[in-house]
Amino acid sequence: MRGPFDTDSLAKEVAARLRATRLALGYKTQAQFAETAGVLPTAYSPVEKGVRLMSLQIALSLYDTYGITLDWLYRGDRSGLRASLRDEIRRVETAE
Repeated sequence: MRGPFDTDSLAKEVAARLRATRLALGYKTQAQFAETAGVLPTAYSPVEKGVRLMSLQIALSLYDTYGITLDWLYRGDRSGLRASLRDEIRRVETAE
């Protein structure tokens, strides 16, 4: 189990969820995904690579644009995602 300050592990988990979600939404590039949400690609890329955790501002921009919940991003709880997105994320994860 991850400790409360294990940010490296959490950053990698968030990164994997972001990548799966981006692909599930049909975005082939990080830049397209970020720009559509009003996020600079240079700010988003290190997050999806697992180099750093995203800021609350980026997380909220993704929620406002795509409906990606913070519970999904940070905890892996899919229950707040719309059903079609949950299904597509599962499809992407099993294809990898």
